[in-house]
Amino acid sequence: MDTTTFTDLQNFRTQLNNAFLERTDVIDGIIAAIITEQNCFLFGAPGTGKSELVRQVAKGFNNSKFFSYLLSPTTDPSELYGPVAVSKLLKDEYTRDVKGYLPDSNIAFLDELFRGSSAVLNSLLQILNERTFNNGKELIQTEIKSVVAATNSFPSDESLQAFCDRFLFRPTVSGLKKPTNKRKLYNWALKGGRPDISSGLTLESISKLQTAAAEITVTDTFIDVFTECIDMLEGRGVFVSDRRRVQILKFLRGWAVVQGEDSLLPEYLHSTLPHIVYQTEEDVATIKEVVDQCVPTADKFLRSVQRASTGLMNEYNSLRTKQIDRISELSIHVGKLKQLHNDLKTVAQKVEDTLDNDQMRFTATTRMKATKVCQEINHNVDQVAESISRYQK
Repeated sequence: MDTTTFTDLQNFRTQLNNAFLERTDVIDGIIAAIITEQNCFLFGAPGTGKSELVRQVAKGFNNSKFFSYLLSPTTDPSELYGPVAVSKLLKDEYTRDVKGYLPDSNIAFLDELFRGSSAVLNSLLQILNERTFNNGKELIQTEIKSVVAATNSFPSDESLQAFCDRFLFRPTVSGLKKPTNKRKLYNWALKGGRPDISSGLTLESISKLQTAAAEITVTDTFIDVFTECIDMLEGRGVFVSDRRRVQILKFLRGWAVVQGEDSLLPEYLHSTLPHIVYQTEEDVATIKEVVDQCVPTADKFLRSVQRASTGLMNEYNSLRTKQIDRISELSIHVGKLKQLHNDLKTVAQKVEDTLDNDQMRFTATTRMKATKVCQEINHNVDQVAESISRYQK
């Protein structure tokens, strides 16, 4: 991927995250779906910003054609596919004027999709699955990159659940959780709206991003971890078809491009699989549990070593301030310091080993964080070593 396209993508991503708080995975997933030509379905209560987010993502690809429609029980196919061409109907040709409608778009958003009739939903399957549209006797190969749908809640009807399977990335968009972000939202409402979003990306950028996705490295190690996750899920009752597995791998390549990486990292499974492979809402907890078992998260690992280091340094500070009155106590004191020194070295070595471990690959951000943690622990090691040296003099 050329530097300009990569920079434009990251700038756009940053602006979206600044304007749509606590939506990082949703934003990355929609962009990855556009790159890999997959479909998305956003679930979430009214007022969570689903439709505005999709519009802003589509708007970011400047010369792309965007189609958006709010469905209802009375929605007619002509509202999605265009009116019947009267001039051709007089010649006994039944075709539609699709210009400006769904078959003519690059990115589409169908809001409140499940309010549409079963006839309308069934008519969408060909576009969702094959990106083609039968316009009378002509089969149109559309240029749709992604169809994004939205609704307020996951459907209980089994037939609609099966329809959902046509959409790969299916996150739930929740209300804001962090108090600081809620305050930001209130301030925007009172002072003129969300931060502005601009982008240097175009429809042609998608082709460049697709080329970059095709070049993403998929190692045997990643495939082993991925297969282990999927097999464990099936053992827990979450079935993932072969077709779905292939779709996921393609999508993950797009996800890697969005993250700015050149290979698939097992850590991506935490941010993606819970939004992809579930069949019921109850499956999500199982998926997260299985992925946690297969792929320990870098952040969780770093928190654990930081806790260990902090605990050891608290013990060191307690020893450092302890009054020693006898020579016999000094020997015991130095022995405890040496044990602390060894324990800290073990923790530091664990971080260094993990940084080089293929089983837990770090993203660029978490690698920087891990390197900083390792430096801090090694600084603590040196500090304890100096204390031991002073006592031994």
